[in-house]
Amino acid sequence: MKKSLIALMGTVAAISLFATACSDSSSNGGTKVEKSTKKKDTVKYYKVGETVKVGDVEYTLKSVQKTDERNEFADTKPTNVIKVVYHVKNDGKQDLAIGTDLDVYGPDNTKLKAYPVNDQTLDSIAAGKEADVTTGFGTDKLGDFELQFKPLVSFKKAAKFKVNVQ
Repeated sequence: MKKSLIALMGTVAAISLFATACSDSSSNGGTKVEKSTKKKDTVKYYKVGETVKVGDVEYTLKSVQKTDERNEFADTKPTNVIKVVYHVKNDGKQDLAIGTDLDVYGPDNTKLKAYPVNDQTLDSIAAGKEADVTTGFGTDKLGDFELQFKPLVSFKKAAKFKVNVQ
């Protein structure tokens, strides 16, 4: 009985301390708890021709355009194919995979699947070297596209470009 009474008093004391510590009263001498105001991160979008550095890699978007190229062996038959050409400069100390460092989102915000086009680049470049990369994506709708560049194995935020293709 004595142990349960001590446990009960300990619980009451702990609850009252917790309640006092969490109070939001400034009129009775308590500590005022300020709520943090988080800013919404505004996304910076780049345009064709601009160069952006992501980690040790520089990306320059050279062109994005609709193409009439079709691959008869492709698994999908999209209504439209867009061809993306960009330049990569590897300022890192290791080889860099290229051609797998771009994600494209269509006008309805869905991620597009890669589509094989002529001169498509899937390769790697050595440290300190540069290369132009060509890749394609299939889409059923044209309009505003968001291109996100970042190295295949990276924890850095992607460089985002906005382009309109008609």
